[in-house]
Amino acid sequence: MKRLFIILIPILSLLTAGCTHNNGDIGPWFGTWQLEEITADGVAEPDYHHDIFWQFQSTVFCMRKVTALHDVYPRWGTWQETGDNILSLDFTHHDTDHPEGSTIYTPFPETHLKASGVSDLKIVEMSRSKLQLEYTGDDGITYRYFLKKWQ
Repeated sequence: MKRLFIILIPILSLLTAGCTHNNGDIGPWFGTWQLEEITADGVAEPDYHHDIFWQFQSTVFCMRKVTALHDVYPRWGTWQETGDNILSLDFTHHDTDHPEGSTIYTPFPETHLKASGVSDLKIVEMSRSKLQLEYTGDDGITYRYFLKKWQ
């Protein structure tokens, strides 16, 4: 019996050490972030209702809007952090039921991100609980996104 434990302990240690979030440790990105505020050229966007959440897992990105009725409307894309402090959000995807540019594969309009394309956001500040991103849209306006870790 002792011999069995001697063999099993290293194997179990290796297996548990290899566990990561969805086959890839994405560090502080993993989880749900609430988009608390959006500013346009330094001025808070008055029409943003603090109802959008960003979710990161593996390379999949989901934006969810939660309304007063607690309905959830997901929008899907992929994400990648580059070595030069850039977060790329890619909304060029499609499936058999939803062609590229379908609502399910576009960001919410109030985020001002590209409706069908890749948006590169500069990572201004990031910790395990707060995230600040900056994006200059095709309209020349610089948008800033203030997020906090929700779970």
